[in-house]
Amino acid sequence: MHEPWYKRILKGKKDEVIRSTIISIVIAVAFSLWYFMSGKPFEMHSISPIPQPGFLPSELYSALAFVTIGAFLYYVVRLWQILKFICVDMFKNWDLYNFVKAVVWAILVLWTQFYLVPTVVDWLNASISFLFNAWLFTLYIYPPIGILVIVFGGALYSPQIWKAIRKSE
Repeated sequence: MHEPWYKRILKGKKDEVIRSTIISIVIAVAFSLWYFMSGKPFEMHSISPIPQPGFLPSELYSALAFVTIGAFLYYVVRLWQILKFICVDMFKNWDLYNFVKAVVWAILVLWTQFYLVPTVVDWLNASISFLFNAWLFTLYIYPPIGILVIVFGGALYSPQIWKAIRKSE
């Protein structure tokens, strides 16, 4: 059996991903330590690294509604079967059934666009902001943790740097 494409890519690029992650963490820690070593007091920051989406194409919201709430209504609640029973079997009216389906779908897409996506983005930003502030507070209280991370990252990454320098010579 063939391995999925993403596993092949991640296995092939594993070293590159690890190196870039270590570099990013070391630089972030260094800037955080520099910030606190400059004598500034600790302040809570509210960051929003994930921007609120604009008015994306309706196809995206329709697909998102389909895989979230739409799947729940279809597989668990069996809403479409209930609507078909009421509109088609009881009233013998396919037009009414199609109209009600369209209205329900429009409500789902609008709910996804104006409530679900902004709420999820707000939760993600609040979580990231909390973790960021917890990290900064940890560095503010005990800066050697940041120094330890920098030294560990440098020690972990330095053999690879020396290998690259030797290959280029």
